[in-house]
Amino acid sequence: MPTIAETIRQTTTRLLDVGIPPDEASIESRFIIRRLCNLTQAQLLADYENQFPDYAISNLNDIITRREVREPLAYILGEKEFYGRNFKVDANVLIPRPETEQLIDLCIQFTEQNHLSAPKICDIGTGSGIIAITLDKEIPDAQITATDIDPSVLELARTNAESHNANIRFTLQDATRDAQLEDFDIIVSNPPYIRSRAIETLQPEVRDWEPRQALDGGHDGMDILRPLIQSLPDMLREAPAAAFIEIDPPVVNPCLAIARATLPAADIQIHHDYAGLERILVILRN
Repeated sequence: MPTIAETIRQTTTRLLDVGIPPDEASIESRFIIRRLCNLTQAQLLADYENQFPDYAISNLNDIITRREVREPLAYILGEKEFYGRNFKVDANVLIPRPETEQLIDLCIQFTEQNHLSAPKICDIGTGSGIIAITLDKEIPDAQITATDIDPSVLELARTNAESHNANIRFTLQDATRDAQLEDFDIIVSNPPYIRSRAIETLQPEVRDWEPRQALDGGHDGMDILRPLIQSLPDMLREAPAAAFIEIDPPVVNPCLAIARATLPAADIQIHHDYAGLERILVILRN
């Protein structure tokens, strides 16, 4: 029987053979083996020359077979880490990405800088609930509302909230069309923003597996962003208040134009992600 080290090498090779990038294949192989063998990173290194357990062989093959058709590992395992916590995910919701963690940082920073007590926060298009739940844990006195238009998505978000003992008000509604959503200190959102024609150029894990309705922003990427930005004057308090919206670099200019026309007195900025890309539209009512 192969050792753990040999199994990692074999698994990495299978992933490489279907076009998964080398760094990603190597990381995923080790993560899968750790998960199947219930090992920490230190234990994995210490057990490299031990035999890979018989009980895990079938599960390993099942996982790799699914991964070979480029199904995302997060969907296969049913969970993904975000801001240091694990969340359940399925094919109805986007897989959390590191860039989105910056939305959390910006919300925390704004709350602290403005000495907000029990801030009212609305997470629009909550998906798996990762943003709303993380904000609940990081800003313990916050009053958080999370909206989505898909009932199955909200059910998953509620499950995640229960797992993390988070107090969130979940609502099934289109936040850009509901006048009842108002008087918030912070609006935060990771909406669909990819231009329709660009989706086919994305890596297979995104193009073929992640939910189209959570990705597709229409022909110009602005189908959701446009009404979302235009609804902000009704949803935000006068001052201090803020909106933090994740966007795609190709839609930066139209987002800025609409934001400046909609909230001419606001301080409007673009925040860059870890790769230096224009990623978050920041609207500050000071």
